[in-house]
Amino acid sequence: MKYFLILPILLLLQGCVYFNEEGISTKRYKDCIEYYDAQGRYHCECDENLIDYDQMTDKLLKGNE
Repeated sequence: MKYFLILPILLLLQGCVYFNEEGISTKRYKDCIEYYDAQGRYHCECDENLIDYDQMTDKLLKGNE
């Protein structure tokens, strides 16, 4: 039910909300900080999406049961 409440908000904020391949975000491209530490391990720190598509489908499937 709360996803039906989120949908009008997303439609009102179309200029501020972007749909990317991983979910819904406030930025068109993910601002990730990528670096290697002193031991040579790769790190990628990214901002979180507002909602991920897998979370959305899980909630919708559980709501239909």
